[in-house]
Amino acid sequence: MTAQVRVMRRRGKVGPAAFLDEAERLLEASRTAASRDDAVVFAYRAACRAAGALIESARDGRRRMPAGSAWSRLRALLPEKEMWARRFEAHARFTNRVELGLERGLGDEAVAEVYRDACLLVDDARGECGYLPVVA
Repeated sequence: MTAQVRVMRRRGKVGPAAFLDEAERLLEASRTAASRDDAVVFAYRAACRAAGALIESARDGRRRMPAGSAWSRLRALLPEKEMWARRFEAHARFTNRVELGLERGLGDEAVAEVYRDACLLVDDARGECGYLPVVA
């Protein structure tokens, strides 16, 4: 999470757009990462931000957030996103193993799968939230 998103969250102003902007930044970091490990981690984090956008969009003024991970919250608030929750729970375990150094010699296919799924989830979140990024 960037400092800007943290400050906005403290002020109670984090909306789906902030999460989606951060997701786009993380996808770019994944594309340009120096290592496959970093590419996987950045792509997974982008997906987490997309889930955050969907969760914020679905809250509709609710004060209390469902307990659990982003994926269990997504499942609770938007049951139609079950497929994404299941897929990224598996990616979460894989990403955790990558971060811990337990996955060695990552192949292009493993990295591409996490990145592709993250891109698809970010696109889905953009559509659900009605948000398109500002482009130059």
